[in-house]
Amino acid sequence: MKLFFTLLISTLFINAKCDLNALKLLSSYSKISKCENNRIYLTNGKSFLYDDGKKKSFKQLLNSPDIEDMFKFKYPHHQVSGMPLNDDPGRIRFEPLFKELYGHSASEVKRNLVRIPWFGGDILVTRANGVARALSAVRAELNALPAKYKKYLHPIGGTFKWRYIAGTNRLSVHSFGAAIDINVKYSAYWRWSKGGYRYRNQIPYEIVRIFERHGFIWGGKWYHYDTMHFEYRPEILK
Repeated sequence: MKLFFTLLISTLFINAKCDLNALKLLSSYSKISKCENNRIYLTNGKSFLYDDGKKKSFKQLLNSPDIEDMFKFKYPHHQVSGMPLNDDPGRIRFEPLFKELYGHSASEVKRNLVRIPWFGGDILVTRANGVARALSAVRAELNALPAKYKKYLHPIGGTFKWRYIAGTNRLSVHSFGAAIDINVKYSAYWRWSKGGYRYRNQIPYEIVRIFERHGFIWGGKWYHYDTMHFEYRPEILK
């Protein structure tokens, strides 16, 4: 019966010029009410075009995506030691949708920020879309790991900060209080790479798996790697 219901919903979505990725969005965020006639509708009545039908370069995917483009690259559910050229699952973000989900300005986002315990002290994250609840569950599982893993978790690089991604005019997910950078000391970032591009990582996969179980994707699974970075993107993991 459950399989039949899933197939029925999937068929309705496809017939309405939407696809299974649109269904993943609907099941991930309560503020998204439906996908119909190639548009994503929010509970406040606003809507966005889902698929503009345009073929885009990698640069265009980053700077002028539609919602469907966010699923361009498939997130790997296994340990990686680097990704193919420009394969950055989850790094493409349709910013107007994120603003509707979390807030259009720093002041709007701040209204939903809450403090939760982390290693070494409390941190500020959004309660919108269940992010604070999910990160609290992450902390509980991380706390059960052997002591040798704790050094990767504090001091943290940061959580909420309304800012643009370095070298771009795109807002970071940190702007929405839905991301955390763990200890910078043990992290690697593609822009820091010297002497040519080479994938680097020190973050144990035991830590990564816990974040992923609770809806957080890892920047270490991007070609443009950022191994300290985790952001709440449950739709990408489904």
